[in-house]
Amino acid sequence: MPRHTLQSANIKPRYSKGALSAFGTNSVYPRIPWVAAWWSFTFPGFGHMFLGRYFPGFILIIWELVVNTLANLNMGIALSMLGRFEEAKAAINEEWVLLYMAVFVFSIWDSYRSAVEISKSHILSEVEDAPVAPSDVSSFDIVILDKKKPWLGAIWSALSPGLGQLYSGSTIVGTFVLAWWIYVTYKAGTIKAWFYSFHGDYSSVSASVDWHWFLFLPSMYAFAIYQAYTSVNEGNTVYDIEQIRYLRAREASLAQQKHNQLDNDTVKIISTFDHSPFVEMFIHDIETLGVPPKDIVALPLENLESQTHVIDSLHRVDGRSILDGAMVSATIFMLLGTIYGFILDWGPVIWGLIGIIGGFFFGLIIEIVFHKLKKSKLRLFTRPKSEVIIQVTCHASLQDKLINVLKVRKASGYLIMPERITSKS
Repeated sequence: MPRHTLQSANIKPRYSKGALSAFGTNSVYPRIPWVAAWWSFTFPGFGHMFLGRYFPGFILIIWELVVNTLANLNMGIALSMLGRFEEAKAAINEEWVLLYMAVFVFSIWDSYRSAVEISKSHILSEVEDAPVAPSDVSSFDIVILDKKKPWLGAIWSALSPGLGQLYSGSTIVGTFVLAWWIYVTYKAGTIKAWFYSFHGDYSSVSASVDWHWFLFLPSMYAFAIYQAYTSVNEGNTVYDIEQIRYLRAREASLAQQKHNQLDNDTVKIISTFDHSPFVEMFIHDIETLGVPPKDIVALPLENLESQTHVIDSLHRVDGRSILDGAMVSATIFMLLGTIYGFILDWGPVIWGLIGIIGGFFFGLIIEIVFHKLKKSKLRLFTRPKSEVIIQVTCHASLQDKLINVLKVRKASGYLIMPERITSKS
């Protein structure tokens, strides 16, 4: 994170980094414009939801479900890809298709434009060092910024779209996606299709589903997994930003206080932590032991690592995970698997699952090869790294108690400075 000059408490920032409320969390975390445009291409409204523009995203999603259904567009696309062009022409309602096209193109264009503008807003909020509230308590909910596991969000959405969004803290989005998934799967007859597929009755699968509604599912399913993963990552980043600002503001306020010269009964202990609530709990605990705030230095470490990671973790989010291309490929292959599954032996459910898994690894391989050609450093998983350093100067009699607090509050490690450094000559 770059170091910024802290603004006066009397100056209200013009640009916001994020907000918490009973409706969920949101932020202006910068997103890649082409990724936003791609998700709008797969399903109008997805690109806006990816950017955190939920209200226009909901409108466009509802519009897509209504107008696509009236135009019978999904059926026309499926029949065209199966080579049944005359049937496709007969199936499509031309009047509704003409109405559909303008909004479809607008959705792609506006999501790309919005991604660019949101990135600008993020930069300006960094310049102003805009604060983010760490929690919000209301009559409806308790919303707290905390560190979560991105892969866990993806798994919950894989089990049922919407659950990963609820896990990430996006309450309204999770509720909408979950209700919307239930409705579309019911209209498509998906439960019967799952039942027949996993009992080997493939001949009954195609007959049991509504083609039109079933073809909404591949992009919906892939996006729910991807959005949950990225939403957790962004929440972790906002948490780090908020805590970094708090630690720097705390240090700036204490820097003006006069520090006493060290004597022979003083010990200096340096410890490291990952960004988490334990950092602030540790500071509070040792202040309770009697250590003055001016003798506690807590600051974030600057990140010098420039490697790209395949999978972001709770400990590190570099914003350059190569899963974007993998999820794009997974969406394409899942859609193709679903369409051609209607005429293949195993049916659309099995081929759709094969498509999303095979497409994911195919896209991942392409991304890895691309990064190797660019000679970029690449790691599969991010490695945990201490992100906050805390230096405590206290009376030697408090040493054992302080070390015990370090263990309780999950410090990564600590060092007791040698006496030749801590004592006065």
